Order: sequence, then structure tokens, then C-alpha cells
Amino acid sequence: MTLVRLAGLFILLAGTLSGCVSLPTREELISLPGPQSARSAGTSVLDGRARFRDIFCGVLANERSANGQDRDCSDWLWHLADEPPTERRPLPEADRSPQIYLVTGAFSECLGDEARPFNNAAAALVESGYRISTITVSGRSGSEYNAGQIAARFSDSPPGEEGSVVLIGYSKGANDILEFLVRYPDAAARVESVVSVAGAIAGSPLAGQAGGAYDLLVDWIPSSRCPPGDGGVLDSLREETRRDWLANNPLPSHVRYFSVAAFTTRERVAGALATPWKLLLRYDRRNDGQLLARDALIPGSTLLGYLDADHWSAAIDVESVHPVLGARPDSVPFPRAALLEAILLQVAESRPVSR
Repeated sequence: MTLVRLAGLFILLAGTLSGCVSLPTREELISLPGPQSARSAGTSVLDGRARFRDIFCGVLANERSANGQDRDCSDWLWHLADEPPTERRPLPEADRSPQIYLVTGAFSECLGDEARPFNNAAAALVESGYRISTITVSGRSGSEYNAGQIAARFSDSPPGEEGSVVLIGYSKGANDILEFLVRYPDAAARVESVVSVAGAIAGSPLAGQAGGAYDLLVDWIPSSRCPPGDGGVLDSLREETRRDWLANNPLPSHVRYFSVAAFTTRERVAGALATPWKLLLRYDRRNDGQLLARDALIPGSTLLGYLDADHWSAAIDVESVHPVLGARPDSVPFPRAALLEAILLQVAESRPVSR
């Protein structure tokens, strides 16, 4: 099963759901209050956008000078009216001592290396001394099942992967991480930080409307490449499922939580995500083609920023592997290497001195 067939079939089945809807402009999106303002007090977040902007811009400036890129951070990170003034401080010192795990999202197992979050970006950082590995969880299973896989990886960690841990979850991978923290507290004791990148924290309206499409899709996926697991991927992404889980499962207090969300205009939406992006506009003008930005934030976490990117571009290099599906009117790829490095620097700076 290729990503082409998977996304193509989804588009075909979901197309009738989107209908006609006006498309948002940059001016409109900038004028709206930040998505975090739409959340209730019990699910509020801390605003860390100012410092993260400073770090991301600094990393990107270094990257631009090295490779001649002509775009700065204002092209990639939304600067909304309610963001505090940007802080101007030197870049934090890198800390390469923690073990960093990148946790894959829904169907990532089924789609090959192109669906691994920060695949190329991580490789570059490993060369500079970071300890980064990927945990590939079941692409078709619910979060309980996948939390067990994360726990198993902890128990089977090879020599050199001991010590404190930073978990970075992409899309549903962020949900699987939170489930792991709650269900396996002994293993989770090593976790010092969790970062959600376009995480499906509060679920997605798409999960409740595209059940038939997903059922047909999984019938097309060869089980040899994408085992069925417990089959709970769709149910675990429903809004009511996530709402109930968050209400009944307090997160461990020893972990520091960070969130990065995304939304964008049509110019930066991949062709294969255009239909679900339009469908989600009916719920919120700020969405990434899979999630509403306000639903991608861990309650109580530090909000790092809103990427001007679609769901794939935030972490996956689809455009270079499948140029048709990943084609966007604005064809310049998102600087994922700078994003991942900035996240790790922010985590390092936020680490308590006693650690």
C-alpha cells in the first residue's frame, strides 16, 4: 500500500464532505485571537511563544547563512496579535545528554520511512552528537496498545540509551505518549519532557466523519506491512474519546510538557490534504488539514508556537518522496531541521539546573 493510494482513496471518499467553503487569508488568520484562547481554564496552556520565536529565529538564521536560504522565521511561525513581545537573548546551550525518542503517528508504520517524523532532520542532529531514536508504534492501533509498545521499547533499551528521556510525539504519537505516562509510571519515571508536534491531543472532527473511508482504507493496506494491531486507531482519535480520557487521566507532574501546533492557508496545504483542510474550516479557520490548532495543545503545557504549515509539513518530508501528493502552491519546504533543533534547545533551557 503506497501513500499515493492511501491518500488518493481518502480524498475520493471525503470529497463529498467538504462542499463549498470560503478560504481564509493570512490577514484574517492573523487578526483572530490565538487558538489557545478558545480553551477552557482547565485545559489552558502557558505562553512560551516569545522565547521560542527567539530561539527558532536564531537557529534558522544560522541555517540560512550556511545554505543560502532566503526566508526568515516570520515566513514559518505565525506572529499573532496576542503573542508577547519577542525576547532577545543568546541561543541556549545544547544539551545532548538525554535520550530523545521520536514517536510516530497514525498509519506511519504503514507508509514507510517518508512517514517517520523528522526523519532527515534527526539524522543531521545525530551527527552533531544528539542521541535520537524513533519508536515506530502500530499504525492501526489505539493509544492503549501503542503505549505498551513504548513501554516495551523502554524495557528493551540497548546500552547507551539509559538516563533521562525526552519524548517527541507527532500527531497521534503524542496521544500514545500521554497514555504511556499514565499506564506505565515506573518506566515513565525516566521521562523528563514531552513535546507534542501537531499532536491529536483533543482528537479530530475528521475521526467522527470519515469512518467509512478509513474502514475501506485499512482493507487496502497489506497486513504484512501494516499489521492490524487492535484496530482502534480511529476510535482513539474521536473527540469524545479524547475528551473523556483527558478528564479522567491526570498527567504525571514530574514531566514538563510542550506543545507545537500548526495551521495555514491554501498556499501551504498539500494537495492530498486540501479536502480535509476545507472540511475542517467549518469548525475552525485555523487547522492543518487533520487537526484544529486549538485541539493540538497538551493541557498545562508550554505553548511554543503555531507553525505556518499543514499537518504533514510540520514533521514529515512528504513532498520529496511523493511530489504529487505533497505538492503545494508554495513549494518551499518547511525548515524541519531548524524546528527540531529549536525544540531541543528550548527543552534544554527549560531543564531545571538540578538535573
